[in-house]
Amino acid sequence: MSRRSRSARRMVDKWSAKELYQIYSPPGFLEGEERIIGESLTDDPNKLIGRVIEISLSDINNDYSKMHVKIRFQITEVIGNNAKTRFKGHSFARDYLRFLVRRRRTRIDSISTVKTKDGIPFRITATGFTQHRSKTSQKDAIRRKMLKVVAEQANELTQDEFIRDATGGKLGSVVYHECKNIYPLKSVEIQKSKILKPINP
Repeated sequence: MSRRSRSARRMVDKWSAKELYQIYSPPGFLEGEERIIGESLTDDPNKLIGRVIEISLSDINNDYSKMHVKIRFQITEVIGNNAKTRFKGHSFARDYLRFLVRRRRTRIDSISTVKTKDGIPFRITATGFTQHRSKTSQKDAIRRKMLKVVAEQANELTQDEFIRDATGGKLGSVVYHECKNIYPLKSVEIQKSKILKPINP
């Protein structure tokens, strides 16, 4: 047998030893429903543990207005041929964020570390966009209010509720309505989140 034939046979043997695993979203992300978010081939399921999967929110909930929201899940365990995950964080697509900045007069960012009602810490980046150019004092007042509202909302919600509100737009809407009277705003977006302690240690 030639060297090339032996190499090809080893390649075939390697692939034949691999099994297909389906990757599921955590049950709390869609209020109890686990949904397939990907598939992976491996010869050892332990190799999947710790792997991070990024997927658009629109691919999970079929809401195409959320294509710009990128969700990251981390595989925590494999049961049979099913890989379970936990929420790791989310962020906006760069093109979408650039579009928002281009269309608005002033951008106001706030970054905070908050804890949910059940004690899970998150780092949250909220971004507001004003309708007109604002003064520094107005920006500072809006930023302080944004930080306060995000912390209050986190304290009132469980980790799963907070994740859904942060990624789905509800949290940004709450912050917007609390801040718009300080100075006219176009919108407030929760453009990034990161869980600082695993939901399922």
